Amino acid sequence: MKMKMAVSAFCVLAAGPVFAAGYSGTCTTAVKDKWMTEAAAKAKVTEAGYTVTSIKTTRAGNCYEAYVTDKAGKKMELFLDPTTAKIVHSQ
Repeated sequence: MKMKMAVSAFCVLAAGPVFAAGYSGTCTTAVKDKWMTEAAAKAKVTEAGYTVTSIKTTRAGNCYEAYVTDKAGKKMELFLDPTTAKIVHSQ
């Protein structure tokens, strides 16, 4: 019984990163020299009313991923088209 519980606990913990995984869609197919800078994208997101904690390129390499706080104080993760800073997905 203890072994089953240990295996179950391991499976839940191992699955955690899968559930916390970011957006797997495509934000753009544009080449990187057509992208705006991270600083410019951060400025656009800030203009939209968010407080940006950090911004980076996603592992897939086709989105900017911004960690933000909205006007109500809710922490969010935004996935942006790096050519326009348009929000493609949020979580």
